[in-house]
Amino acid sequence: MPFSVIEIAVYAMVLSASQPRPFECVEVQPQGVNCTNGMAADPLPDDGLRFNTGVTISRGRNRDLIFSNGLQVHLDASAWAQFQKDGATIVSVRRMDARGSRFVFNNGYACQSVDKGTARCYRQ
Repeated sequence: MPFSVIEIAVYAMVLSASQPRPFECVEVQPQGVNCTNGMAADPLPDDGLRFNTGVTISRGRNRDLIFSNGLQVHLDASAWAQFQKDGATIVSVRRMDARGSRFVFNNGYACQSVDKGTARCYRQ
């Protein structure tokens, strides 16, 4: 799968940032991820991802993320990724370890890998 379970959990938190709540995401067979907040994601050809909400995420030529709902990602000097829509920041996230297994959000939540096929997002 082109996106890892922790990446999908982070994007599920971003997409639900207006009403965040704790959830877990689990890899399912043959491919895809189901989350307990009702979101599910399946891989698309060419390194893409489609959520059951209809939002797709793909990687551009420069590895930039492209969201079908118009979200844009901007990195600031302190390594926070700001997810913005129409110039307004919806939520920011920062990777907290070199392996990319723990992320914190500016809304008081964090997501971390539990094991290879499971990730958990929780209130800090």
